[in-house]
Amino acid sequence: MEHKSIILDPIGYIESEYKDRKSTPYQGYVNRDGVARIVMRPEYAEGISDLEAGMKITVIFNFHHSKGYKLITPSRMSDRPVGVFSTRSPDRPNSLGVTVVKIMDIVDNIIYISNADMMDGTPVVDIKPYMSECGGD
Repeated sequence: MEHKSIILDPIGYIESEYKDRKSTPYQGYVNRDGVARIVMRPEYAEGISDLEAGMKITVIFNFHHSKGYKLITPSRMSDRPVGVFSTRSPDRPNSLGVTVVKIMDIVDNIIYISNADMMDGTPVVDIKPYMSECGGD
């Protein structure tokens, strides 16, 4: 099988109070009061036209401050090192993160969200509607 590179073009960026990795919550669900904004690039803004306040969305983003990875890594959930794919570590081969957030408001090309756990400047690569029937709560 031939392996090809994948190029992702951000659809927007996060604006949040978290300026470094240390101050950023490790998961959105532990930060229900954490608010942020997804500022959509103008050419993608029309794509959020059917989103509404109160909805949950899944945000797929790039861990843009990751500097490499280890296939075996420490885990918050275990006393022993584990495989990176059994963790939610930001240090992973493709540096992609996924968080479920709640839309608080939408104004023009800006989505105001709660449950934010993303650093300021984080590139957003996709947004999908959250579907609890796909395994969530």
